[in-house]
Amino acid sequence: MSRGAAIVIFLILTAIYFCRKQIGLTSELMLDITKTAPVLFLSLATYFLSGHKLISLALLLSAAGDLAGEEGIFLAQIALFALAHIAYIIYFAKHGAINRKNSIAIAIWTLFVLLFGSWIVSHIGSTIIKVACSVYMLLIGTMTATTFALRAEYKALYIVAAILFLFSDSCIAWNKFVEHFTGAGAVIMTTYFAAQGLFAWLAIKSSNK
Repeated sequence: MSRGAAIVIFLILTAIYFCRKQIGLTSELMLDITKTAPVLFLSLATYFLSGHKLISLALLLSAAGDLAGEEGIFLAQIALFALAHIAYIIYFAKHGAINRKNSIAIAIWTLFVLLFGSWIVSHIGSTIIKVACSVYMLLIGTMTATTFALRAEYKALYIVAAILFLFSDSCIAWNKFVEHFTGAGAVIMTTYFAAQGLFAWLAIKSSNK
């Protein structure tokens, strides 16, 4: 399978997800499959086309998190995505280095994430959920910050992907704990798929140089 074919298949799978109810894929099994398929495919494509084990693992854990989310198992969803971010953090840390310039960006970004995360957590009633979300926000904030220290040709795109991921999860938290907003599902999943697709594409592209 070529890189171009992988992109086309991923786009088809995401289109099926967004149109699943309109085309009659409404059984519990089909809802699970259509929610999980796009990122699960990315995991397999990344592994076989690039050999990047950590990014493939991060995508696989994310696909499992998608399934948990579809089933409404929120704590399992958080745990699986937390593990996915740990895999991303390890990969980015291995390919990065902190210097004076990026340390300032990392510090500013970390402060922003901590302030925003603290504000979101203040709206959560359950102690267990509050602790779980706090740990998760720390991990996704760290994942995003590590992209600022990357030494890679496509560093800017890695940063964009990480910020899209953080934005998607921030929308989930806002919609769930602060205030529901119109079109939340579309915004959350569009930015999420874009982030994961970009991570996978960058991993595949860098291995084919």
